Amino acid sequence: MPIVKVTHNTLYRRANVHSQGCNFNCEWCSYKLKSGKQTTRFIDDMEVKKALKSLDIDRVHFIGGEPTIYPGLGELAKFAHEELGVVTKLGHSNGANVPPDHIDEANISIKTLRDDVHLRNCGIPSAVVRQNFRKAHENGVRVDASSVLIPGLIEIDEIAGIAEFVSTVDDSIPYHIIGYIPVPGAPWRRPTRQEVELARKEAGKFLKTVTMSCLSEQEWNGDPAERDPRYTNLRVA
Repeated sequence: MPIVKVTHNTLYRRANVHSQGCNFNCEWCSYKLKSGKQTTRFIDDMEVKKALKSLDIDRVHFIGGEPTIYPGLGELAKFAHEELGVVTKLGHSNGANVPPDHIDEANISIKTLRDDVHLRNCGIPSAVVRQNFRKAHENGVRVDASSVLIPGLIEIDEIAGIAEFVSTVDDSIPYHIIGYIPVPGAPWRRPTRQEVELARKEAGKFLKTVTMSCLSEQEWNGDPAERDPRYTNLRVA
C-alpha cells in the first residue's frame, strides 16, 4: 500500500499523509462511488518526511485506504513524534491491525458484530477488530469508533450492540453513526434521517457522546471542502 500524497490544512494546522489501497473489500463501501482512477505516482518516506518538516503544523493524520497496512507507518509516526513534536492520528482505520507505537489517536470503524458478515467482506472475524480496538485503548491510543447504518444488513439494534461493546471498553469513547450511501449492485437502501437519529438515540443509551451523518449521494460525490473546512487541503507532495 503506497503513499500517494501529502496535503496541508492551514486552518487546522494539520498535515495528511494519504495512502492507497485497502485489505478489506466491503460490498457496501461508499468509496466505490468516488470517481477517478487510482494514482500510479507514489512518494517514498524521505519525500514524506521532507514535506512534513517544511510545514508549520500541530498534527499529522494518516489516512487511506487503510493506513495500517503501509509498512512504513510506524517509522513515519515516530518521525512526526520525535522530530516534529506533533500529535499523530489514524484518520480512519478498519481495525485489522493494532495501531503501531507513536500513534496518539485513531478513528476505528467497527462494521458489524457478526463474524459471518465480517468474514465474507473483510476476510477476518469481527472479533479480531473488537480485540484490536480494545488493545489500542489499553495501549493508550485515544480511540473513537464509527459504524455504517445499513437497513437490511446493519440494523439499528446492531448499531446499539456495537455501542454497548464500545462502552465495555470506555463509555466516554466518541461514536459516530454514518447513514449508508447506496453502492451500485448492492441490494440495500439508504436509511432515512429519522432512522439514523433513532440509531443515535439507541447508541446513546450506552455511550456519552454519539454523533451522526446522513449525506446524500450528491454531497458524498461533491467536494467535501464545500461542506466542511476540515477537508480544505493543499497538496504539498
